[in-house]
Amino acid sequence: MKTGFFEESPGVKSSTRLNSFLLLWFLMGFNIMWLLAENGIDGNFLMFNGLFLIGVFTPKYLHKIAESKLNVNKDG
Repeated sequence: MKTGFFEESPGVKSSTRLNSFLLLWFLMGFNIMWLLAENGIDGNFLMFNGLFLIGVFTPKYLHKIAESKLNVNKDG
């Protein structure tokens, strides 16, 4: 069985992946609206984008690191 785009494994949905995808679309929309309003690309704009991307993707990455380090075994 093939794993879907928003699935952790076949049949196991991942809300974190869905949330990350939606937040990434929000950020792209925000950037487009910001630039269409003729605001410049300054340090605050770049800092906001950087912090937003770190905030979106760091929790999933840290979760994967914790799983691999702790070697969680669900069978007991």
